[in-house]
Amino acid sequence: MDDDPWADSEVLLRTWLRRAREGQHGHHEAGKVFRRADYWLKIPIVIITTALGTAAFATLTVHISGGAKIGFGVLSIVAAVLASLQVHLRYAERAERHKNLGAQYGAIRRRIEAVLALQRASRGNPSHILDELRYKLDAIANEGEAVSRRVWDRTRSRLAGQDAVEDGAALPAGIPKTAAGTPP
Repeated sequence: MDDDPWADSEVLLRTWLRRAREGQHGHHEAGKVFRRADYWLKIPIVIITTALGTAAFATLTVHISGGAKIGFGVLSIVAAVLASLQVHLRYAERAERHKNLGAQYGAIRRRIEAVLALQRASRGNPSHILDELRYKLDAIANEGEAVSRRVWDRTRSRLAGQDAVEDGAALPAGIPKTAAGTPP
């Protein structure tokens, strides 16, 4: 029987470290996707409304044709639809939420790395540390929306590629490898 209380706990910590890393990067990538989508709505709204505002002042001094009036009406409707989509889809808010979740996963990742960097005898009681980390991971899981499968798969693939490259490099003495094979 193993007298080291950290033997099994360390395996679980390395699993949580990998998941925290994936969560951190996955949520940051999801945030980028939503930020780009938000800009795809914002920029046309600004361009269209600016053009309509300029056209409105131009019509005060110049007579415009019926076709131009219809075009301005269509552009007004397009701008209203885009603005409604922007409010309804809340891309900016969702991007910020994913950014915050990624930061929370990053904090948990650093906490696990700090625990793993200590000598086993200096770490304290494994059940206290595992309970603390489990509570934080559960809180994050209940807080936000999931990362889309497409973003999640792309993130995991990118991280696996980084791991493959880094596995070939020697680590300085005293730096433990994570479950994914990378230095913390």
